[in-house]
Order: sequence, then structure tokens, then C-alpha cells
Amino acid sequence: MNDSENKKRSLAFSASEEPRFWWHRLPGSNYVPPIYAFLSEDEWQLMREWYAQTSRENLIGECAVPLMSFLQGFIMGNIIHRIVQLGTHSGYSALLLGFYLHKMGARRGLFSLEIDESFCHYARSWLKRAGLSNVVQVEHRSSLDPLSGTLAREYLGEAPELVFIDSSHEYGSTRDELDYWYRELAPGGTIVLHDTSEFAADFDVTKQGGVRRAFDEWRGRNPGVESFSFNKDVRSMDAPPSAGKDFCGFGLIRKSL
Repeated sequence: MNDSENKKRSLAFSASEEPRFWWHRLPGSNYVPPIYAFLSEDEWQLMREWYAQTSRENLIGECAVPLMSFLQGFIMGNIIHRIVQLGTHSGYSALLLGFYLHKMGARRGLFSLEIDESFCHYARSWLKRAGLSNVVQVEHRSSLDPLSGTLAREYLGEAPELVFIDSSHEYGSTRDELDYWYRELAPGGTIVLHDTSEFAADFDVTKQGGVRRAFDEWRGRNPGVESFSFNKDVRSMDAPPSAGKDFCGFGLIRKSL
């Protein structure tokens, strides 16, 4: 890839009709967002290849530019070196978070739990290609396994500073994940949940209200805990709000010191 093509990076996605590239077709999105601009040429080339392969194999399920941008800024701006991720899928956020942690000088910085063994193998293969095997570990294990918290602390060295929940999207599992991982979180740490909007509640295969209901109920049971739900009432991806484009929404919980 020549220098001119590298500078364009994700701009080419705007010509694609794939649903995964919805952000790149929004008015005013004709620039390379920092989550991609920050990458080296080799890192970006690997992400291009990851996109191409996951499109061919229909392994699509990653978060999009708005949430990834928030995570990048929050993690790098706050020097967060210990992260637990619930739900690896095909490895998009594990790769990007791994690149950011590597630039920050972190080692053993991301512990990612995935219940599907095939996704574990897939993500690990890309992390190995990216040279991130000493930064990210993908564990084939339920996020609710009684040993998951212990293994995360052993890998990270201490309790996680950030827990990123983007796993089953089921009401019951998310409710239990919030209880479990809030206990495991370091004092002053943060939980970030994806898919807290009304629109994203349909992702729950059990049809019990998804992440939105689980988060709302958890907040009701824990009124003294700092929390926030972003775009919670968005019902459609056809008309994202003028400020805040992630129609799937996300939630924040901060554990007190």
C-alpha cells in the first residue's frame, strides 16, 4: 500500500453498502477517525485485511466508530493498563485495544473472555499476526465462571480498571455480569456496556429486554453508584441523534473509591 492510499485509510468504507460501515456513510464523516489514524501503516494494513476476511466469512459483529472512539480516548487519556473484555467475537476491539495498550507500553493489559471456542481461535490468530500475544489474552470461558475474576487478576496483575461488556446481550446474563464484575472491579474503576438503547434490546434472543433492561434494573438497585446511559431511548438506526451517533447506545458505571 503506498503512502497516498495509507492516508485515505477508512475513507474507502464510505463506498461500501455493507451495514457494518454505516458510520462511514454519515454526512460529515469524510475524515479518518483517530481510532484508525493513530495506527501505524502495518497496523492499519492488518485491520484492512481483517475487515476483508471477516466480510468474506460473514464474521461481522463488532462495535462501530462512536464507541471505539470513546474507549480509545478514555483508556489512553486515563492511562488505563488493566482491562477485562466480555465478548471477543472475531477480535475487532481486542486488536484495536491491543494496539493502543502496546503504544502505552502496557503488557498483559487486556483479558478477553469468549464462550465460543471458534471465535477464540479466530481472534487469537489475528492477535498473533498483529504481534499482540504478550498484550492480549483471549480466554475460552464464560464471563460468569467463578474462576473468571481470579484468572483476570492473575493475568493483569491486579483488579481491572475497566470492564467492557459486549457479550451475549441477553437480559439475564447481562444482569449477572454487572453484579459479578462490579465486585471484581478496582475501586475507582469503570464498566462500559454496549447496546443499552431501546433499539438494541432486540438483540436479546430471549426477548426479555436485553442490556437496556438489565442496566436500568441494576441502576435502580444501586442508586448510590455513579452511572449514565447514553442514547437509551433511541429506537431506530435510521435516524441517529444529531449529537451522539451510536444508535445502539452505551452505559457507564463508576465504582466509588
